Amino acid sequence: MFRAVSALLVVVILILAVPAIQHWSEQPPAPPPPPQPVRSTWLPPDNLEVGAGGDYAFGLALAPDGRRLVYPAVKAGVASLWLHDLRNGESRSLPGTDGGAMPFWSTDGVTIGFVAGGHFRSINLDSGATTVLDPAGSARGAALGRAGDLVFAPAANGGLMRRDAAGFVAPLTTLDTAAGETSHAWPAFLDDGRHVVFLVTAAQPSRAGIWITALDTPSERRRLFASDAQAIVVGSQLLYVRDLTLMAQPLDMTTFEAAGRAEVVGLNVGHGPIGQLFATASSDVLLHAAPGTALRELRWVARDGQPAGPASEPVDAWDLRISPDGRRVVSTEVDRQLRTLDVVIRTGSQPAPQRLSLSTDVDESGVWSPDGLRIAWAGQRRKVMVRGAGAVLPEQTIATFDTPVQVWDWSRDGRALLIGRKHTDTGDDLWIQPPVEGATAQPYSTAPFDQAFGVFAPDGRSIAYASNESGQFDIYVDSYPKPGARVRVTTAGGTEPRWSADGREVYFRRGSELYAVSLDRLEVKGITRLFDAAAPIRSYDVSKSGRFLINVPAAGSPASRITLMHHWKP
Repeated sequence: MFRAVSALLVVVILILAVPAIQHWSEQPPAPPPPPQPVRSTWLPPDNLEVGAGGDYAFGLALAPDGRRLVYPAVKAGVASLWLHDLRNGESRSLPGTDGGAMPFWSTDGVTIGFVAGGHFRSINLDSGATTVLDPAGSARGAALGRAGDLVFAPAANGGLMRRDAAGFVAPLTTLDTAAGETSHAWPAFLDDGRHVVFLVTAAQPSRAGIWITALDTPSERRRLFASDAQAIVVGSQLLYVRDLTLMAQPLDMTTFEAAGRAEVVGLNVGHGPIGQLFATASSDVLLHAAPGTALRELRWVARDGQPAGPASEPVDAWDLRISPDGRRVVSTEVDRQLRTLDVVIRTGSQPAPQRLSLSTDVDESGVWSPDGLRIAWAGQRRKVMVRGAGAVLPEQTIATFDTPVQVWDWSRDGRALLIGRKHTDTGDDLWIQPPVEGATAQPYSTAPFDQAFGVFAPDGRSIAYASNESGQFDIYVDSYPKPGARVRVTTAGGTEPRWSADGREVYFRRGSELYAVSLDRLEVKGITRLFDAAAPIRSYDVSKSGRFLINVPAAGSPASRITLMHHWKP
């Protein structure tokens, strides 16, 4: 009996062992192949022009989850931040972000930081509340850490600042001017929340590039690799651009040193004139854009919008002003090699522009003297410069300020420049600057809201300007030289006022449309819609003869494309 039971057990064991032996001999299934990158084009909603000016032509920022995107854009003449959901394609304007630029996210995806009105600010997406943080005279990026630290670059030529979770603000890095450093900018936190990478610009190539420092030991900063633009942190990788190629550099998260070789993740990727990379990324989504924006043209049109002269060659132009004789144009254009903003003069008889500003920094907002012999502009964002329109004599620095300035207009009697000055408490203000070296600027209109695009009336007795006092930019006219008789002439929005030659009309822009306001002194008689350019107008001016010059996308020029990649990692 025992032998029979034993034999039966042996048989059962053998039967059960066969599938087990077969299972042991099987090879484990091969892991699934990594997902392949998927490329497409991201397009903003209709009637939106992405960007916040020449310095911030890209400005897109992906949320940490890679499913939401915030970006600055202009609609109907009003700039603000927009939030786009990549899951359903819905976009909406974020209230309280007018004039916003350089958005950046908190690590939990609840808060968006940005720059507007001369300050770093933040908006909580859950409550919609906005908070004013720190002054940002000429900001160069900011980042929020896990512990609530804000690291920011408030100035074009300075080090990084740190605001800790308790609100205490102190310098984090300082420039090594002996080594030729000129700025520290575009900070980004590593995932540990204690280390920060940032861009150093310097005259010495051995100093320029991406550096790393720690919040606890900022004096022990060191250089990681060379770069002309900011680096983006994505997990343990740093994305940066090398010769228009977007690279992913692995980082050893123990030693915080570059580890291994960098891999190519994108081609034909650009950066802006102040080092802003035209890319943003999360762990699985990447968006990037080519250098510069789509080309534009300066197009002459009549009062009804019909062609009234030849258009310029395709250029990357921004603001523009027509000379008093109507034969020349001063404009701000992007240098195709250096990617800097320069002030140039264009004439109808010469296809190539004549460069007027000489610095390799940002030069912009040129205006003509009433005799057409000189041009004033904002140089390096802090200086009011003047030079002869023949570009023969040297530049002359009229005034230097500690906050960013714009040059809006030159009075018809030649005695005053109307300039814009940023103030940490009141935003953009209007000041009067005599065009004489060493002369002191005097305030014309300062208030706790923005006032910009000021222009003198032909008779010198009034100034028209745009202000967002009402919550949107509208056109106002006030007496000059002493303000006090202000009249609001629009209620549905408007910007960039211009006077007719006889002073009886004020033109203004509302998105792609141009309007004319009929005035009898300071009394509004009526508003007339002149034409719709059917394309985003970046800037415009009107000649004494009544012709308009508008800055619009070049005919036949493809729309600016932003590439979206899913599963981008090498």
